[in-house]
Amino acid sequence: MRAKYGKHREGLEVLRPVKGSSFTWNSLTKASSLLRKGCAWNIHNGKGAKFWLDVWLLQVPLAEVALQPVAEEMLGEHVADYIDEDGRWDINRLEAWLPAEVLQKITANLVDPLSTDDDTILWTASSNGQFSTASAYSLALPPRNDPNERMWKTMWKLPVAERVRVFVWLVSLGRIATNALRYSRKCAESPMCHRCGNYEETILHVLRDCYPARFFWLRWILQEEQQSFFSRSCEDWFRENILKEDATDSGMNWNSFFSTALWLIWKNRCTGCFQGLHKAMTTPSLAFSIHQRALLWHKAWQAPTVNFGRQGSKPERVETQIHRSFPRNGWVKLNVDGASVGNPGLAGAGGIIRDEHGKWVRGFVAKVGEASAILAELWAFYYGLQLARKAGCACVLIESDSQMAITLIKSRHDPVHPYASLLASIRRSLAQDWLVSIGHVYREGNRAADWLSKHSLVYPLGMHELVDPPPALAPILIDDCMGIAFERRVVTHPSSSL
Repeated sequence: MRAKYGKHREGLEVLRPVKGSSFTWNSLTKASSLLRKGCAWNIHNGKGAKFWLDVWLLQVPLAEVALQPVAEEMLGEHVADYIDEDGRWDINRLEAWLPAEVLQKITANLVDPLSTDDDTILWTASSNGQFSTASAYSLALPPRNDPNERMWKTMWKLPVAERVRVFVWLVSLGRIATNALRYSRKCAESPMCHRCGNYEETILHVLRDCYPARFFWLRWILQEEQQSFFSRSCEDWFRENILKEDATDSGMNWNSFFSTALWLIWKNRCTGCFQGLHKAMTTPSLAFSIHQRALLWHKAWQAPTVNFGRQGSKPERVETQIHRSFPRNGWVKLNVDGASVGNPGLAGAGGIIRDEHGKWVRGFVAKVGEASAILAELWAFYYGLQLARKAGCACVLIESDSQMAITLIKSRHDPVHPYASLLASIRRSLAQDWLVSIGHVYREGNRAADWLSKHSLVYPLGMHELVDPPPALAPILIDDCMGIAFERRVVTHPSSSL
């Protein structure tokens, strides 16, 4: 079809209407606007994408956000024209043309002049750069602007019984069958509360204000918070408590306890309606029952479960002691870490090289620019390997607390992955003539690199080598040398026998 309808055109320009074309081709051309919206250049060696005219960094060409009209002779320049032979950006040249926030995004991208991969097109609507029908459908939908989106997500992940989740969902929609709702639908003779008879039985009345519910809430809400708790509108009251994750005295989250209370208050109301008030629990009994049921579900969710291949089963966790370990003789250990304030936001990386005795060899901090947390972690590997190579290390054990970064580095090369250029450069460094091993460490065993990554944000852009450790890092280095351990709950991996 391309040979028939798209001769002498490249890229998405192929998708142009052609008189007398087939139904299939016409359908493809109708989707071209969506494809243009989701496609962008993925930079490798920078020789394919035009710096000013192509979409490769933002959702629009950089010429549209320039501080001044871009000179005609510059418009045809490629991305590679703005880096030196080592891949460093010519920031001094770009400062006059682009805002500071755009420069921060540019510096977080690696252009590898040694790459044999040409610049490619990636799909921006997915995290791995690969096109999928689901991501295209999401991109085609209008932007979601639901202020309650966080509430919905929290509600359906509450560690309570499924029937409780369904009930609080109905409460949020105003769909539980109170007398007020039934009366409005001509299904009840009166909208009044069957228990007190003084007020309409609305959702707020039955779940908060009627005396059985009010008696319960007064026992649990701090006195200084009671006025706010009992004065809010139904929507605000419900949202605030569903999103409140503070722990109660029993250790359970407040929103789980709150949801359980709503369900049992309503259940007790229904018992009184259908079986008579004498069958409903008294207010003290109701309060006791709510606390016991909520505590029972909390303990059930905290208990270890056996995973029979079902997604969502909670793995068993045990308390363990985490401390820094030393490499074997003749090896050095390189600990790296990345940090992003906002994810994505201002990002930095840090790392430390120590010998088998825990003695400082070298360290670094690097202010990356504006990047995601995972991109900052990959930059930490990149700069750490450069530093270890420069320091003449022959046997290096690299540790990071980012399992995702380690997985990406060990995976096969994918030229359309958004971080493909940086990953390829890291893999090329690993393949040089030295011994390198990569391992995962928990954050408690990576405290020095974690401190350096956060400290990097006060430095200018770029990588800065540290010949001596910063004085403020000394307490962590001493703890590591002494083998000070920190508790952490970790997932166990039980061995299976055949």
